[in-house]
Amino acid sequence: MADAAAPTQKKVVLMYVTPPGQDDFFIAMPLGIIYLSAILRKAGVDVECCDERVCTEAEVEAYIAKAEILGLSALTPHVNRAIRYAQRAKQINPDVITIMGGPHATVDVDTLLDGGLDYVIGGEAEDSIVDFMQGVDAGRSALGNVPGIAFDREDGTRHTSPQPPLIKDLDRIPFPEWEALPFDRYAHMNKERLFYIFTSRGCPFRCVFCQKELTGRGFRTRSVDDILNELQEIHDKYQPGNVLFIDELFTCQKKRVYDICEGIIERGLTLNMSCETRVDMIDYDMARTMKKAGFNRMYFGVESGSQASLDTLVKDYKVEKVVEALKITRRAGIWTKVFLIVGTPGETQQDFDNTAKIMREGMPDRIRTSLFNPLTATASFEQFKDRIDPELVKTEYVDSDRSPYMHENFSNDELNMIKRKLVEDYEEWYEATPAKMRRFMSRIRYYMENRDEGKARLARALRLGGANVRSPTTVDGPEI
Repeated sequence: MADAAAPTQKKVVLMYVTPPGQDDFFIAMPLGIIYLSAILRKAGVDVECCDERVCTEAEVEAYIAKAEILGLSALTPHVNRAIRYAQRAKQINPDVITIMGGPHATVDVDTLLDGGLDYVIGGEAEDSIVDFMQGVDAGRSALGNVPGIAFDREDGTRHTSPQPPLIKDLDRIPFPEWEALPFDRYAHMNKERLFYIFTSRGCPFRCVFCQKELTGRGFRTRSVDDILNELQEIHDKYQPGNVLFIDELFTCQKKRVYDICEGIIERGLTLNMSCETRVDMIDYDMARTMKKAGFNRMYFGVESGSQASLDTLVKDYKVEKVVEALKITRRAGIWTKVFLIVGTPGETQQDFDNTAKIMREGMPDRIRTSLFNPLTATASFEQFKDRIDPELVKTEYVDSDRSPYMHENFSNDELNMIKRKLVEDYEEWYEATPAKMRRFMSRIRYYMENRDEGKARLARALRLGGANVRSPTTVDGPEI
């Protein structure tokens, strides 16, 4: 990180670009821009944040109008939307400086610069964004050594600096500046009062659909004390209804998980938490420990119940592991959601039937489906590019009704019918009496193994006339 130059005195606005209404029920403050806001404010930069999901059109326009430097953050499906905002900023103020970072910016510089942005910054930007702000007033000639920076020179040639090295010491990144966004608006839209936290970066596994350019294939972690201190601050300041650990693979290091859980219990933090992991990275003892600490939900990127599809996606586990993990977490009293991919190359109806069968064996509490979507710079994009419409990659969202991949055996409409039917049939089966009885027996077993919780549950039921009470802090939590 550069120290010599003073940072810019220009007004900086960091904007998260996502169409309003897509995820209102699960909306939370986006970490990316409020991490950068904390870093820039510490460096002396005048910075504000805007999330268009919680702003009116007039407010978004006002933020754009006041920006002298407009920093945009968008996922792949919303890149064109971000470009339009950059163009709108130039219409309001031709002298505004526009810059974009994030996962897509790291792998697709040309689209953004061709779209009219002044700068693109790739890789983990916590250090390089300060370098940029310290040199931007001197013009492009002073920015050539900023890691990950890309821009067009005056002679029309394109400059691209090497990506910055991955940050090894994640503890030196300050906590997000939560105050930079209006939490009351998120809480109004999402009664659960959802908060995000990241405790690690990277994932060592090989799934072909996953973009690894930003965080890498290694696994880097924050210290347990740093994580607990952030949880403490969130707990004390905001009383969240749920804290979602947005790590790519939270349970990758078993001892770390135990240490975090033990620290939460020792500090007396009463948090309702959730995380995502793989079915081969959890065991019963770990699940029980996480449940005791307050982890009430677990999300699994299962993708398929067909071994052939799992092999195509390079998930590196056997289908039997799916059933085992789901049974383990239910026994531990943790509610589960499974994410499935429909339309993996080569899939047939038999593969979908196998998936439906495995879901009934494992019995997750929810399943959600999306179409196979090969994103830019993933192994799947290169492997299957002869059947990919590259323009649709930039415009179609991962759970939309369209995919850029042209499947060998099904049309998009047919895949969407299969996708919907998988969910509808499973939910109908899940609510039928036999499945309810299975869940009832699972609850009885759970309470027999956790007698204190069983007694508390019985007391609540008697107090409320035997009603099937669900936890007041969860939206779709475990039936225990």
